[in-house]
Amino acid sequence: MDAYGFSFAIGAMKPEPFLYRATCELLGADGSNYFGNDSVVMVGDSEKCDRDGPAAEGIQGYLLNHRGGRDFTNLTDFADHVLIYNECQGEPK
Repeated sequence: MDAYGFSFAIGAMKPEPFLYRATCELLGADGSNYFGNDSVVMVGDSEKCDRDGPAAEGIQGYLLNHRGGRDFTNLTDFADHVLIYNECQGEPK
C-alpha cells in the first residue's frame, strides 16, 4: 500500500467522490487504470462505498463478500486474481 485516504484528514466520507479523487492524487495515479503500474483499486466489504462509489469515479472497486457468490470472498483470492491478471498482461509484479 503506497497511500491511503483517511476521511477525517481529507474532509470527505465514502462514497463521496472527492475522497477517491484525493487518494488518487496522493498516489500520483490515475484511477482509471486497472492492475497495471500506477493502478488504483478499491477493495472492501461495502457494495455502496467500496465497489459502487469508486466505480462512479472510474476506479475499479471490488467487493469482499464473505458469503460467496460471484464476488471475492477473501483477500487471498483477490491477491491471486491480481497476480494472474498481471502475469497474463505481462505487467511487472
